[in-house]
Amino acid sequence: MVVLKSKLSLLLISIALGAFSAYIFIFSYINVIPVKEAPSEGQYKTFELVHDNILRTYDVYVPEKLEAGSPVFFVFHGSFGTSEVMRIATGYDFEYLAEEKGFLVVYPQGYEKFWNDCRASADYEANLKNIDDVGFFKKMVQALEKDFSINSSQVVATGISNGGQMMYRLAYEAPEDVLLLAPLVSTIPIAENNHCKSSGTSVNIMIFNGTADQIAPYEGGLVSLFGNDSRGIVQSSEDTYKYWKDLDNSNQEEIIKLKELDGDLDSSVIKRISKGNKIVALYTLVNGGHIYASPNVEYSSYFNGNVRDINTSEEIYSVFESLTIERP
Repeated sequence: MVVLKSKLSLLLISIALGAFSAYIFIFSYINVIPVKEAPSEGQYKTFELVHDNILRTYDVYVPEKLEAGSPVFFVFHGSFGTSEVMRIATGYDFEYLAEEKGFLVVYPQGYEKFWNDCRASADYEANLKNIDDVGFFKKMVQALEKDFSINSSQVVATGISNGGQMMYRLAYEAPEDVLLLAPLVSTIPIAENNHCKSSGTSVNIMIFNGTADQIAPYEGGLVSLFGNDSRGIVQSSEDTYKYWKDLDNSNQEEIIKLKELDGDLDSSVIKRISKGNKIVALYTLVNGGHIYASPNVEYSSYFNGNVRDINTSEEIYSVFESLTIERP
């Protein structure tokens, strides 16, 4: 009886700590502070669709001037996240850029605030129920073609943390459906923790990781969120970059230290870029934490280091633009 009570107590403590961890993490995201308010020119709408008998939602920012055949940028939230929180966590950067460049911005909503990424050991419901988020993504593209006449050959997807892990799943399983992927603060799982099967197809991919990230370590290892280690072990940023570079059979590489922009010499950005058949790039956010890097947003101290020397949305768009320019 004493042993049973002890086990029950430990279980209750574990549940309480998990709930507290979720609360702190969500509270930290709520305390992400954008420099600007959301743009007023466009429209922000919520859409629904049914996939695998589950009602799913996604929010769409429609810029004031959107033409038929426009690109679409998907922005995936992280663990415990929502579409609305992701708007804030990116400082509305993609929406301001959409007003300037004329593309659609989509913030999908995960299943019970999570994505079914490739980490086999993850204990959230999206993974435990094997939710088909790749199928959900494809169905969103189809719906956007119908509703907004987007160009389905110009689809860009980015995501942070759990959303960044979802980028790797799309790269493995749906490379033909995305022109450019940009995982943020995430690296691919080690083989023993990876339940995705790669198609072996090379992709255009931009990886943004911080050297001071205490949740998803730059050097790889155990991903831990307030002591919750269920997400398992992941590879290093360098090995993740090398995996996609080798898949492209590229021997070309350029290393560039980006210009210092914010006067904070403690943080900087180093870009390694390989241009073979595909563009593969690793952006090392020196002293950057578990954050979206931009001068237009301030993360709480929990995330351990803002980086303002790069506007991630503009960098992604720049690479996207280079891929869509007609070459002679």
